Amino acid sequence: MSLAHSTGPERWPTHRLLSIAARLDELQINRNLTQLGLTKASLDIMESVAELEPVTVSDLAALLCVSKQSLGRVVRRLQGLGFLSRERAGDRRYTNIRLTHNGRKVLATAETLVQRLKRSRPDTESALRLDLERYIRDLRM
Repeated sequence: MSLAHSTGPERWPTHRLLSIAARLDELQINRNLTQLGLTKASLDIMESVAELEPVTVSDLAALLCVSKQSLGRVVRRLQGLGFLSRERAGDRRYTNIRLTHNGRKVLATAETLVQRLKRSRPDTESALRLDLERYIRDLRM
């Protein structure tokens, strides 16, 4: 079936709408972040670290709803780029993650790039945002 003959989004189930909207949003953001060596996933991690630092991989994985293994790979890549640092916590079993000075600068630039994308659709964005916040809170219960 060609795209021209497929049914429109108005007939899709909610899970498909969310998945496709998320992929399209991620693709658009990724196109704008590649110049910084970042992806949408790495931006999510850096923003979360900035909010919570110091933070452990376990706490970060739980917040972002990803496995510790996949999160660890991205954290190692960001550490290699000089954006994150890892240090042993008081309890030697845990490692705390923090943004580096360079990581803070890159994060500020990335957030500015993403904000420019959102300015083109502010009304739609804010209404969707409120609905998604409620939806996520309901799903986490």
